Amino acid sequence: MVSGTITAISAEAVTIWTRELIAQPQLLDRYDNDLVHVRTLQNLIRWHHVPAHIQDLVAGKIRPRFIHEEITGRADFNREQNLAILRALQMKDYLLIHGPPGTGKTSVIAEIVKRLTDQGQRVLLAAFTNQAVDNMLKRLVREGFTQFLRLGSERSVHEAIKPWLLKEQLNNTRQALANGQVLKDDPFHPDKSYQDLVFDKLYTTPVVASTTATWSSDKYAPNTARNSDHPQTNAGFIFDVAIIDEAGQLTIPAILGALRFARRFILVGDEKQLPPLVLSQEAAAAGLADSLFSFLKQRDEEYMEQHPLDVSACVPLLTQYRMNKWISHFSSTVFYDQKLLAHASIANRRLIYPQIPGRVQPKQAEPEAVRKALDPKFPLVFWDVRDEQANAASKQNNTEARAIRELVAGLLARGIQPQDIGIIAPYRAQVANIRRHLFTNDPASNWQALSTDTLLSVDTVDRFQGGERLVILMSFATSQEPELESQRRNFLVNPHRLNVALTRAQRKLILVGSVPALEHLPTFSRLITYCKSMNTLLAEPVAIPVQAH
Repeated sequence: MVSGTITAISAEAVTIWTRELIAQPQLLDRYDNDLVHVRTLQNLIRWHHVPAHIQDLVAGKIRPRFIHEEITGRADFNREQNLAILRALQMKDYLLIHGPPGTGKTSVIAEIVKRLTDQGQRVLLAAFTNQAVDNMLKRLVREGFTQFLRLGSERSVHEAIKPWLLKEQLNNTRQALANGQVLKDDPFHPDKSYQDLVFDKLYTTPVVASTTATWSSDKYAPNTARNSDHPQTNAGFIFDVAIIDEAGQLTIPAILGALRFARRFILVGDEKQLPPLVLSQEAAAAGLADSLFSFLKQRDEEYMEQHPLDVSACVPLLTQYRMNKWISHFSSTVFYDQKLLAHASIANRRLIYPQIPGRVQPKQAEPEAVRKALDPKFPLVFWDVRDEQANAASKQNNTEARAIRELVAGLLARGIQPQDIGIIAPYRAQVANIRRHLFTNDPASNWQALSTDTLLSVDTVDRFQGGERLVILMSFATSQEPELESQRRNFLVNPHRLNVALTRAQRKLILVGSVPALEHLPTFSRLITYCKSMNTLLAEPVAIPVQAH
């Protein structure tokens, strides 16, 4: 038996990484991994060894402190973004940055990192996902900052960030040593062992980044001597500031793995988006599903109600630079108390179909609903697609999948590039179903299968958090209203998940679903009413016949 890691799943293949080549694999078994649980328990035990002051801050027992310091803001940042930078440099304990979708939090994080390192401080960067970690680092690279180290597996790191992996950095240093390019007084001189080179990289690089899961591993331990013969160098693997992105998605035990390394910390998140994933309903009800970000933010709000003239521990970013205003207005109203505003530079942006000589025009036979849905005049459209024959308990819907395919065909025919199209479904079964429709020829509708290496993305809501596309198509895969208190209903109406889905599109958001099945559900009733008010609900039911596959 050979163990491995699944790296990709498609309609045609499962791609697995293993440490050895298997000539003719016959059977694939999936086993649960308790590593996350073990690290969670370890984090709780380790937390007893951090300074009492940090423990009290995380427990909400004491208020964070701020010093008076003036800075020059960035001319291209708005008031809230510059305030976040100011507070990050003033804070003596911790800061919360509330970053709703599209508010430029990654740009703010990059600027804070540069300002802190200019002061000679070392920064730990972390996030729940590898994608979020790499997004922060790619922003730093675009800003001209490359003094960072990336921890993690090369299989999980974006291609653009791989040169900064610890392994790659060590190989470069060893190559330089072999070529005689390093001076004797250089900290990486030839007399040092490989282990010393590793420690030097970890202890001297201004910024070290990885996921919170990596920071929770046994590889990194504070106060570990890197060279017992030189005790003066044993400062401990401690950072001045830890900056944690996606903090709203992390359980408290999970985030402690990174916080144990820092004297101060900045949490960046949004409690209105996806919360920590906790499978046990009992554990979730007992508080495990509450993130440290949401806990401290609530404490701060309660404190500020009584002390309105004091300095708040939380800076909200209120201007978004992603969505057309008619896309963002719904989420702003329902989830953000109408405080999330579209910046003037993007508020009225519409989808523009490129004029390409020789481009194949859209099929004359395409449904009228498709033409209306793809009209650039309507940034947000709800297409009422019904399948009376669908199984009410099924988590996939062929009629909706075919509707999505019609929309994709129309977008591609109009010149929209595949990488600018994202397709979201709440259930993995419908994600697989849509992929099957897109990657399979259908002569009856003249559909030619997409190439398997297409940059068009089809995935669940959870996998799309942090992402955005020019156009987003959303299939709800619900033919009848789910039963009260059913798991499926609770999953579908989860406001955090719906908020994420509705805030991924820049210029065009097309929702595909059955109005009778959704119109009485919480939040969905308001969403459908909102589309009706804009005359963007394609009210005539469109029944696209299901073809056998």
